[in-house]
Amino acid sequence: MHGQALALTPQGDPNRHLDSPMALSFGDYDPAGPSSGIDLHALWLILVRYRMMMLGIMVAALAAGVASIWLTKPVYSATASIQIDPQAPRVTGTEDAAPDAGKTENDRILQTQVDLLTSRSTAQNVVDKLNLAKNPEFLRESDLENVPAGPVRTAMVTTAVQQRLTVSSPRDTRIIAVGFESQDAATAARTANTFAETFINDSLYRRLDTYGYSRNFLQGQLEATKARLEQSERNLVNYARSAGLVDAGNAAGVAGHDGERASITSSSLVDLNAAYSQAQANRMQAQQRWEQAKATPVMSLPDVLANPAIQELTRQRAELQATLQEERQRRQDDHPAIIQAKAQIAELDRQIGTIAAGIRASIGNQYRVAAGQESALRNNVNGLKAATFTEQEKGVRYNILKRQADTDQNLYNTLLQRYNDVSTQAGNTTNAISIIDRAQIPSLPAYPRPAMNMALAALAGIALSLGAAIGRSRMDGKVRGPGDVERDFNAPLLGVVPLAKKGEDFAELLEDPRSPVTEAHHAISLALDPLGRMAAHNVLLLTSSYAHQGKSMTAMKLAGNFAAAGKKVLLLDADMRRGSLHRLFGLSNRLGLADLLASGSPYRLSDGVQYCEDRGFSVVPRGRPVANPAELLAGKRFADLLEEATNNYDVVVMDGPPVLGLADAPRLSGMADATVFVLEANRTSREHARVAIRRLVKAGADQIGLVISKYDATKDVGSSDYAYTYNYLPDEDDLVAEEASSRAGRDRDVEFAV
Repeated sequence: MHGQALALTPQGDPNRHLDSPMALSFGDYDPAGPSSGIDLHALWLILVRYRMMMLGIMVAALAAGVASIWLTKPVYSATASIQIDPQAPRVTGTEDAAPDAGKTENDRILQTQVDLLTSRSTAQNVVDKLNLAKNPEFLRESDLENVPAGPVRTAMVTTAVQQRLTVSSPRDTRIIAVGFESQDAATAARTANTFAETFINDSLYRRLDTYGYSRNFLQGQLEATKARLEQSERNLVNYARSAGLVDAGNAAGVAGHDGERASITSSSLVDLNAAYSQAQANRMQAQQRWEQAKATPVMSLPDVLANPAIQELTRQRAELQATLQEERQRRQDDHPAIIQAKAQIAELDRQIGTIAAGIRASIGNQYRVAAGQESALRNNVNGLKAATFTEQEKGVRYNILKRQADTDQNLYNTLLQRYNDVSTQAGNTTNAISIIDRAQIPSLPAYPRPAMNMALAALAGIALSLGAAIGRSRMDGKVRGPGDVERDFNAPLLGVVPLAKKGEDFAELLEDPRSPVTEAHHAISLALDPLGRMAAHNVLLLTSSYAHQGKSMTAMKLAGNFAAAGKKVLLLDADMRRGSLHRLFGLSNRLGLADLLASGSPYRLSDGVQYCEDRGFSVVPRGRPVANPAELLAGKRFADLLEEATNNYDVVVMDGPPVLGLADAPRLSGMADATVFVLEANRTSREHARVAIRRLVKAGADQIGLVISKYDATKDVGSSDYAYTYNYLPDEDDLVAEEASSRAGRDRDVEFAV
């Protein structure tokens, strides 16, 4: 814009000659950086940066693997094998033999046998034979020791046995492997063998059902007993129907106490009495709340204070009240804004009072409803008491008929058991299933397996540590170091200013010519060396995403370096909101840039310039505070002022305001020949920096260079190349020269004071 365009040379690029400007065209520039490909260097930075976290995750994973080995109880597995033939072998040699059904049918038969072996009925028979439902060790192993004895426990034990059973049938074989897992080796072997034996017996019983040896007599007795049982149960039902008695236990599938009938009336009385007790408690609670509500101010009730609508209205009222207080500081009470705020506060008070009164009324309604429910339940309980006494008198005859039906039922069960025994003895055939290998007591547990557990733990630790490192890197939106800048912004990095160590004064480091901070600024000046070699005037802008990122210090050092190179330099404090250059140099702020740009200002640029003798350059402070810095910078007067500055000075360095939230910096970047964007390490957000750079580009910034400030290389292990660790060891000539320079400086200060 002003003279020849400033060329920015990235720090650390030996192949780029300083005299050949590097043209940076941001017409197609993407501040988000590269969007495709795998950045191995970025991945390496992530691994190194979060190595301690990853090491901790690996140690935790390995510790979990060790814990799984030591804390997990060993589980033993025992396996028995059985053979299944497609047909039973012939005993006498005269039985008809069915032809082979073929491979497909044989496979179907084998799969059917596997399904029968894993059925719940087989598991139930094994549980009964081994009495596992009463085995304390098995119950403790299955976490069923607290389940009360009964059908529920038996069912849960059966399910546990099915879950521990493993059945496998290899292809092209009639051998089935029956395995069982248990924490006790003997139990595992015994249960596997019992499964094989039970399956063989059950198969034999199923075959015997096809035969009818000597069952006619018992079958006749069973039919007669069955008829008597049906008549006894019919008499019981008829009497219950005529007397109006209903067995609530049978209706609900639950037996009464000691097999007695559970009456609907008595059951209803119990349920209704429980409901009545609960209604009494609800009424007393509601009454207590209502009495408390009547005796407590409405706005002090807990229900009112906890109401979301009350809370929201109270918050709105507080905000309006704060607004009203602010308006009263600037306006009179008769101002429309204050009157409107008062009206809004009054409306909110009315709404709050209405809602609070409604809440109190609802508490009263709850009490009245609870009292009505209690009264209704009391009447129903009294009515059921009388009905229960009447029903108990009719239950005497019912119990007699019930015992008769039970007697017939027991007789029928006894005959049926005898009938089954005879049917079993009547079978005269062999079984097609036989045991090949019985399960042996295992000597080593099936799991845990130490080698496999540790291998899985190591794999899990690697996966978790990598995922955690990458996830943390994704979630951490701060600029950490040079590697992040070069990768994320795809812009030239001019230099890195290190962070002052604990106990060091940053101002003293700036003044020390041999400090790492000074060396860092020399490196930045070297990257901007083309500016010092150009005869034309050049304007340099320094800005950042937000305040307190070190741009003012960088501007001061750059101006000093240009001045030391023999250039006439003007340092312009363009941050008319929070500029701090007058405080840094101890200058007067009575006449500054804001005063020069004020409408109708009689001042010229030279009126606001203050020369710093010890620095070797001139400074224009920010001046008096103004409410519209962006408008002043956008005016023609500032352009004329900047033109005058470029005519009178070799280099103009502008210490600009932050970019985000303000329009000042984008306007200045459009007028500058180059922009130095300062990012504070471990504080600046990547996304905020991208937004800021994008705003500068849209405002017309031709060239943008990046500077990292307050960088601690010890915390960014992947970018140690940017750490300044060179220490000077001055010799005798250096000490003499330094003493002479110090003496000359003191003489110059005395002369300046005179």
